[in-house]
Amino acid sequence: MTSGTGSPRRSPSLATAFAPVLAGALAAGCASFVEVPIETPLQSKLDVTAFRRVLVAGFIVDHGSDDVDLGSETGRLLQNQLRSVSKMQVLEPDRPPLRDALDRARGSLPEPERMNKQEREVYRVEGDRILQDADYWRKIGEEFQNPLIVAGHVGFEEQDRSGFQADERVVRDPTTNTSRMIRSNRYLQRRGFTLTAEFYFIDGRTGATLHKEKFSEEVLYGDDQKISPLSAYFELMDRLLPNFLGVISPQRIRGTRILLR
Repeated sequence: MTSGTGSPRRSPSLATAFAPVLAGALAAGCASFVEVPIETPLQSKLDVTAFRRVLVAGFIVDHGSDDVDLGSETGRLLQNQLRSVSKMQVLEPDRPPLRDALDRARGSLPEPERMNKQEREVYRVEGDRILQDADYWRKIGEEFQNPLIVAGHVGFEEQDRSGFQADERVVRDPTTNTSRMIRSNRYLQRRGFTLTAEFYFIDGRTGATLHKEKFSEEVLYGDDQKISPLSAYFELMDRLLPNFLGVISPQRIRGTRILLR
């Protein structure tokens, strides 16, 4: 089993990286330059060639919003992406197996959306036990013809991120023909949304966890931006999906290279 903390599979433009070199070359008398688009291939983190099917088995919702059916929406988006980039058959059970297991284990606890902090911790511990239960996942694998199984945790939170932010601006004095930097602080009203996910990639033949990885994305909106929680969730998932796909599918990073002439 391998594990890791996910970070966006993005790289800064090479034009940005070579900006100091470019500036020096132009100052030395180079006439011009040209930006050439390039693509850098990245290998997948997990070899899934042995699997012909993939099953998105459901998610434990650590924290969420009443405006977003977090487990269902996340499962649906992952299925859509897997159909687009994977050669594996994407299985669609009537009900995610992990959700069934959690409902049976929940006992007298209320629905996750109505749990208090203590109840939610009990729910999370039970969910972790199921995620690590190789016997359970091997049985699920037998039922669905030995697929690669994807399950895990998801969380979505809205927070008030208002506060003071440093502001710098250059002011020119026309009488003395000089400029000076003015530093100040200004208060900004902002809302923040955070999406976290921990994905387990499970071998349906043995029930063993092949790989797990955590991802986190955040977006801030000004108070004047009328963004719904659902819209924020979709924006964050759009950022997170390439990282998820990078675990099981080769990716290409696009950028530019500077050529001097």
